[in-house]
Amino acid sequence: MNPEFKRNLWLEMSPTRLAIMPGVLALIGLLVYVLNPDDPQRSLFVAFSVLFVGLTVGWGSLLVVSSINNEVSERTWDQQRLSALSPWDMAWGKLFGSAAYAWYGGLLCAFVAVVAALSGPAFWSRCVWLLVGAVGTVALHAWLMASRLHTLDIRSEKASGMAGRLFGVFLVLQTLPVIFMVLRDPSSPDREGLGSWWGWGLPLSIQSLLVALLLLALGLLALWRSMGKQLMVRGVPWAWALGVLGLGWVIAGFMPAPGWGAPLWMTLACTALASTYGALFTESNNRLVWQAVLYHRAHSPARRVWQALPLWPVSWALAAVCLVAYSLTGGAASEAARDVPALEGLMWMALLHTLRDCGIYHFFALRNTSRKPTAMTLLTLFVLGVVLPALVASAAPGLAPWLEPFFGVKALAMGEESLGASAWLGMALHLVVVAGLVAWRWSAGAPAALRSARAD
Repeated sequence: MNPEFKRNLWLEMSPTRLAIMPGVLALIGLLVYVLNPDDPQRSLFVAFSVLFVGLTVGWGSLLVVSSINNEVSERTWDQQRLSALSPWDMAWGKLFGSAAYAWYGGLLCAFVAVVAALSGPAFWSRCVWLLVGAVGTVALHAWLMASRLHTLDIRSEKASGMAGRLFGVFLVLQTLPVIFMVLRDPSSPDREGLGSWWGWGLPLSIQSLLVALLLLALGLLALWRSMGKQLMVRGVPWAWALGVLGLGWVIAGFMPAPGWGAPLWMTLACTALASTYGALFTESNNRLVWQAVLYHRAHSPARRVWQALPLWPVSWALAAVCLVAYSLTGGAASEAARDVPALEGLMWMALLHTLRDCGIYHFFALRNTSRKPTAMTLLTLFVLGVVLPALVASAAPGLAPWLEPFFGVKALAMGEESLGASAWLGMALHLVVVAGLVAWRWSAGAPAALRSARAD
């Protein structure tokens, strides 16, 4: 048996706890039966389905995140790194072991719900929905643990707040596909079929199960990558790139006209741009990181450069490749481009906008200080992108796109088919200024010995 899984079972399970859970559930079942004697089977199915969700999604998620936080506070990560277990063995041992007691209660509830549904209508459909809930919950746990490990700083216990904030994001990622499928085209006569995901005519429950399985696979991939990072088993960022493309492909299936051409490339590009900001603000991108990249570029094989490279350039490059593919596959002739003629230009502007924002972040990150650059970056983006353009928009509308190129969208609303020259020139000016500031910051903060060596 996996030693990490066995250790967590030893911590979570005990004869007393194993006896308490079915005893409490039996009392709840008796209460439900007494309160609803007319239709006890339906009441038991609803009550224990809700208990299943509460135990696994609610309590299980808390246990999963707490297992990582406890190891950080107890400073046992050095021992984890000395373990002979691989990142994958460590990952699944913690994933299933830390929430084992919650799953023990959840599976008991699922068993009661299935038994209660035996004589009711749509038995198999209800069983599939319970399976969807179980798979989706494991996926949620994997995403939560991966996000906690991704933002983990073993030198500081304060990083636990980030995992709490990301909880809502990943909860939305878990529930959003189902909401899309339920709300999409409610007037359609074949709503029961809901063949909306990639146009496949599958029942809603089967589609939900398929999406849950895909999200579980992506969550396990992210968990393995994050665990390897924390155990200092660094690898090339293929798992990150595959995860971004996989998530984009899942989302592309919900587009109004999904296909393997322009809509897919556009969705992949948007997902890659979003992941660029995610990697930028959750990873360390300070001077030491980039000095390691430059050192490996000069003295090591290419594989070491990829291992040391932060993730945001990988995501940005993916977005650029997807936009090129969008243009080559007839993106300008797609249905979305016919509705918004300037869509391709807007996407290229978003790509440059993201590059500019990454430059602003690095201007603050390259300081020789322990302060985190996220707050200053967000403040700068707010002032540069909202406050200043709003101030000049009324008096001199032509100047606003120079401060925030996306203010050129106003020209599109006025009937123009492109952003206008001022928006593109403004973005070019921004990139030149930001590149100059980053180069100055890098040069000014370089060690004196390195500068003297360059002078020699």
